[in-house]
Amino acid sequence: MVCRALNDLSDPNLDSERRVLIATDRRSDAEYPSQSFSNLSFEVFGGNRSAFARSVIASVLRQRVDLLLIGHVNYSPLGMVLKVLRPSLRYGVMVHGVEVWTRLTLLKRWALQRADFVMAVSEFTKAKVVEFNGVEEGRIRIVPDTMGWTVDSDEDGTGNAERKIDTLLTRLGKPTATLLLSVCRLEASEKYKGIDTVINALPSVIARVPDVQYLVVGSGSDLERHNQLAADLGVADRVHFLGSVDEATLRQYYRAANVFILPSDGEGFGIVYLEAMHYAKPVIAADSRAVPEVVKHNDTGLLVEYGNRGQLAEAITSLCLDRSLRERMGEAGRRRLREKFSFESFKQKLHELILQELQIPLPLAQRTIARGVASADL
Repeated sequence: MVCRALNDLSDPNLDSERRVLIATDRRSDAEYPSQSFSNLSFEVFGGNRSAFARSVIASVLRQRVDLLLIGHVNYSPLGMVLKVLRPSLRYGVMVHGVEVWTRLTLLKRWALQRADFVMAVSEFTKAKVVEFNGVEEGRIRIVPDTMGWTVDSDEDGTGNAERKIDTLLTRLGKPTATLLLSVCRLEASEKYKGIDTVINALPSVIARVPDVQYLVVGSGSDLERHNQLAADLGVADRVHFLGSVDEATLRQYYRAANVFILPSDGEGFGIVYLEAMHYAKPVIAADSRAVPEVVKHNDTGLLVEYGNRGQLAEAITSLCLDRSLRERMGEAGRRRLREKFSFESFKQKLHELILQELQIPLPLAQRTIARGVASADL
């Protein structure tokens, strides 16, 4: 979304070259954005971080670079070094969630503290950056995340995704089945996602909602533990781990679901909640971290105490049994997405930040905006 917003950046006073340097992705990963974003030039380094760093430094030394946007705190020391070499350079660091919720190494702390601005996705993350890493509150700008599904088109051009979902739903007994959906990574390092809590709550839910089925999209190293938990609780026939899927298939799962659920304790924002809102699905989430900034309790969904199986089971049951409540909350979520988290709103906030940092309008020579990022999904 940042790349898309940078591509659309226009100002009568700004004649800019915009380069995107991506550390971790492969060359093939940049083919689509290179074709889609004609105002940007892309360089990818396939995980060669030393080559990435050398290229960023060379770019700043070879030509005038006025603003450097750094997409991950791990690369923030680059900004500090380059500011020493080019004192006129301004740099900002994007911060998202768990990566800055604890005390960073001394070098990264210094780099954050010396940044001209820090761009945080939520008030919660902003507060943690101030608390643990000593960044001045006034230099942190809030630019909430957005999502890229601007058109409600679920087809991939072949109909394969729709047929795949139809086959699954037929097997599950849809339209009679009530479908819960989670979308997340299933990594052992991310147990905080709360999928195990949902599985633990299912026996209580099934007693009152006999047709409930639980779909989990995502993969990772913790899959077997979740499979075993479902088997131990006797709900393996109700829990369906669907692995990683393409976007067309994912969108079909959102469309088919009755309730979206992710009771996570580690979200710096939670783009999946926006994806659910796009399809007017009520959301069940944990009242934790930045989630309440996205999901409004008793309006767009229900928030429960993290890890509280009883509260979670009650929330699931109440939404499963009340269609009108699901529809009301789903529509409220869709309105909230459009009003608070649209791409246009994100783009406007980012553009205002960039132009402010470049001190526009002023008499300007040609300006160059360079962006160093850790991955292509920012």
